[in-house]
Amino acid sequence: MAYIPLDEDSKVKGKAAIEVLGSRIGKSGGSFVQQGLVLLFGSIINAAPALAALYYSVLVWWGISANRLSSLFYAMTAVKKSE
Repeated sequence: MAYIPLDEDSKVKGKAAIEVLGSRIGKSGGSFVQQGLVLLFGSIINAAPALAALYYSVLVWWGISANRLSSLFYAMTAVKKSE
């Protein structure tokens, strides 16, 4: 949905950036966080409370980002309709 109001060049570049960077950063970032928690707490079971806090903070951040994207999407589609 976020790509709809963009021009073709921006759609292609944005999609490529999300697929390449998002996938690599997500995978390596997740393993880096897991390794850090295991080193810090000794085992993944001992790190469970910290992992839960991290999970819920990312969940809240994702929700805020989705709401911001929604407002930007509606603003961009309103500009396109007025043209």
